[in-house]
Amino acid sequence: MQLNPKQEEAKNKIEGPLLIIAGAGSGKTATLTQRVNYMISEKNISPSNILMVTFTNKAAREMRERVAKRLWVEAPRGMYQRWNYPLVGTFHSIGIFILKDVLNRYPSEELNIWLKKDFVIYDESDKLSVLKWIIKNELLLDEKEYPARQIAFYISNAKNALVTAKWYEAEIDSALKEVVFKVYTKYEQNLANNNAMDFDDILVKTLACLRHPRILDEYQEKYKYLMIDEYQDTNAPQYHIVKLLAGKYNNLAVVWDDAQSIYSWRGADMSNIINFRRDYPEALIVKLEQNYRSTKNIINWANAVIAKNNSGIKKELWTDNIEWKKIQYIVAPDDKTEASIIAKNIQDNTPLTKLMNDGKENNTSYSDNLILYRTNAQSRQLEEALMMKGIPYRVVWGQKFYDRKEIKDLLGYLRVIHNGNDVVNMKRVINTPSRKIWAKSIEILDRYKESFEVNYPSLIENIDEIEELKPAARKSIIEFWDIYTGLVHASTQLVVSELISKIREVVKYDDYICDGLSEDEKNAKKDNMDELITVASQYNGIEPRDSLSQFLEEVALITDMDTKDEREEYVTLMTIHTSKWLEQKRVFVTGLEDSIFPSFRSSWDVAALEEERRLMYVAMTRAREELFISRAKERFVFWDYKNNPESRFMKEIPAETIEEYDISDFVKSSNNLFNSWLSSPDNGWSFSFWNLWSNATPKVKAQANNDVTQFARWDKVSHPKFGGGIITSLNWELAEIAFTSAWIKKMNIRIAPVRKI
Repeated sequence: MQLNPKQEEAKNKIEGPLLIIAGAGSGKTATLTQRVNYMISEKNISPSNILMVTFTNKAAREMRERVAKRLWVEAPRGMYQRWNYPLVGTFHSIGIFILKDVLNRYPSEELNIWLKKDFVIYDESDKLSVLKWIIKNELLLDEKEYPARQIAFYISNAKNALVTAKWYEAEIDSALKEVVFKVYTKYEQNLANNNAMDFDDILVKTLACLRHPRILDEYQEKYKYLMIDEYQDTNAPQYHIVKLLAGKYNNLAVVWDDAQSIYSWRGADMSNIINFRRDYPEALIVKLEQNYRSTKNIINWANAVIAKNNSGIKKELWTDNIEWKKIQYIVAPDDKTEASIIAKNIQDNTPLTKLMNDGKENNTSYSDNLILYRTNAQSRQLEEALMMKGIPYRVVWGQKFYDRKEIKDLLGYLRVIHNGNDVVNMKRVINTPSRKIWAKSIEILDRYKESFEVNYPSLIENIDEIEELKPAARKSIIEFWDIYTGLVHASTQLVVSELISKIREVVKYDDYICDGLSEDEKNAKKDNMDELITVASQYNGIEPRDSLSQFLEEVALITDMDTKDEREEYVTLMTIHTSKWLEQKRVFVTGLEDSIFPSFRSSWDVAALEEERRLMYVAMTRAREELFISRAKERFVFWDYKNNPESRFMKEIPAETIEEYDISDFVKSSNNLFNSWLSSPDNGWSFSFWNLWSNATPKVKAQANNDVTQFARWDKVSHPKFGGGIITSLNWELAEIAFTSAWIKKMNIRIAPVRKI
């Protein structure tokens, strides 16, 4: 790619601080890639002196591949596999890199981070498991009154603000925060005892290490040139890590776009740009405003919407791309119809359907379609509509591969083999498959563990001294210990992919997980486990214990976006927050209604509304060619039907860039379908609208009292006002009824004046 003048200016600024203000689709990755090439090829800077930070593993891989291509070398698969190469990764992966390096060279006690080199990283479910245990068993509190997930939110916010458990006491201003303080304190003790850390700790402990002058000096000399992407999304620990690393040479380039700052809810701090300007007043500021991704109509709309925000650094995106189509605005009578229209549009624009309908070729595939929504709950109707059309799809949010039971269990074995202090995963695997080591036995072990301050391996090695255990339980625990120690020994001989196979064989895991399942379900489970082995096989070329350690690190850092296989042919559904690093040919942004998008909470909070507007900007600028936006006049939310007003963002769109999508054919064809269904003689029954009126009860009570159990989906019913119809959806009392006279109506059939025909 030939760089434009502004990109060239950013590329050539190597020494000293640089602020790149990069609009959506403005070629920042190409700029950074060529900047690295220029540093190495023209300025003779050693590749090992360059550190690049991105915000997703996917982006880090892409950057490694692009840099390698420019340098005519093979791209390293991971950040550990070639030393004479720029260090490219996320904040968290680089944090782990630093922690492992430091812990291999310095004693943990000297660092004062209470972490040893064979640490484990707790994922969200592990974290919640520990918190639930503390709330219920150590503090003797009701978990319903103090949910673990809520407590976890407060603890995560505290860590992101660099507030330790010790200092959190000063934050107490309510009974809830007093509980958070107690749980936080015990949680940190638990992590230290288990040689574990959670996701937030990676940054906090990395920062703690870099605050040691000798360690900081080593890393400042090692990485003299830093580039930080998505700087607007940095939180307090990330800001301080960057400031420390760049503190000696000030060769820091950051990429910033306040219009895409959408993560304040997880600690991202917009004020970091103020800190940057204060810390580096001499920084060169370069604006990248030419968009290479989207059409003129999309860019004009994006500019118009984001211009309504008062905060941020002003910039104006522009593009040489064609105008292409206007933005299509779908106004549906309800959320179910909204989803159906989108599904039909996708189906009609695939190559086969296009050829069948009008004989025109079309290079659009299912994978060219991206459906976005503000909240996860909106996906249900969309999924159902896609299924009804037989359209393959994938939700980037649903049950993740690494959250499936069979995967969690095998990873649990790997984690306790790696670190026997990991009590969370020890409890997961000690009775998986069942060894008749029941909850009572685990309680006894936990009591001894707390009383004598020893770990599980020490307890099990001395199991004969625990007289409270029944002989059968003691025998089962000893049998588990024999299996466990055998697997620990195997981990010194087998690389991690072989070790997974060994676990499946030794514990007879396949028989356990597949017991009672259908043949298809069994195959799915085995396919998932085989896929885990495939992922692990990339570490086959290194020492067995190193392969185990590095594989577990990779798994701990994986996000939804890292599991998206772009070779697959399917429609992708996701929240707008998740979509930030994507672009797609055709994008559908759904739910453009006040209280949905923008969200209800932004109604009274100016800062929140501006973030919602930035979220809208992000959604729009994912589209390359075609952008569809939609709303439903009526939406089923929280067990009730609501008529939400049109999103206020719609009033901010230039009229010349948008046109209303024609849904008349869709409604007409749907009505014809119901009319023909109602009058079909196939079931020995036929009626007309007039017959229904003439047979209807002349006087209807204001409120009926129907027996809900007598109604079912696809039942034919009559209504004194709307005539004949079919129940197309039924959720206990709440029904959707397709009437010949009034399209689809929602009503509570227990109290509505309907009768079954």
